[in-house]
Amino acid sequence: MSTEDTYIPFSQRTGLAQRPPQLGLGEVSSELRRLFYYYLDLEIEREECFGVDSSYFDGDWKRVAKDLHVLFFRKSSNTFTNSPYELRQVLDQYIKAAEIGRLFDLVEFFVRHPKSSSELKQDLSTAFVSAKAAYRIIENQIVAIGTEQQAEAFEVAIAATEASGAVAARKHLIDAGVEIRAGNWSSSVRESIHAVEAMALMLVPKATTLGPALSKLEKEGYLHGSLKSAFSTLYGYASDEEGVRHALVFKDEAQVDEADALFMLGACASFVSYLIMRSAGE
Repeated sequence: MSTEDTYIPFSQRTGLAQRPPQLGLGEVSSELRRLFYYYLDLEIEREECFGVDSSYFDGDWKRVAKDLHVLFFRKSSNTFTNSPYELRQVLDQYIKAAEIGRLFDLVEFFVRHPKSSSELKQDLSTAFVSAKAAYRIIENQIVAIGTEQQAEAFEVAIAATEASGAVAARKHLIDAGVEIRAGNWSSSVRESIHAVEAMALMLVPKATTLGPALSKLEKEGYLHGSLKSAFSTLYGYASDEEGVRHALVFKDEAQVDEADALFMLGACASFVSYLIMRSAGE
């Protein structure tokens, strides 16, 4: 299990699949669908009762199953059959085929239903994390954790660095995406910052650190003073946060989360693209 948790697919390691899955808005992976069904099947197993010839629901899940039939699938209550077997078939087909909107409606139905177990609700929440999806369950609703703008900024920067020969900056951006996929938030922030450093130092080869490089870029007209100030502030945040730029000293882990990592990836990717365009006179 631990091997699977830390494994990073070849496409992510090499940059062939560059965008972190957390930025895949509007997408739902086969892995996420598989986990949805798995956790619902576990809940059915917990609630299933067995008679002489067949199984059935009693108690809370009889109400959940009937509400699903009538309120979600909008079928007549007269056609409801209290059959765990049939429910499994219905859920399996629906989860495999439903488009993302209706699929997430189904998940929210179970998360918000008062008779669903707390274990099921936690499992469904965990599914988004395990599948590295672009969404999370917050306060019983599915919400996006990334934005279209962040995804676009990342993809534009990858293309721009490749076209301009900014090999180091491109590698750091890809590595930042890989670290997000792996759930290493502080490492991702560090790689995002390194991407900007690499780009600035490529433009100002005699500089040894980012600060002097930014100052020279400003003096030479590549960089507006306000943008320099804004990025210096971001850089200062990453430098001050224990465990991001430097080794941990007093805390067990850096106080950086997934939202921070996604924001820094988008911001740094945009800044890299900006420097490339300015250096090209655009």
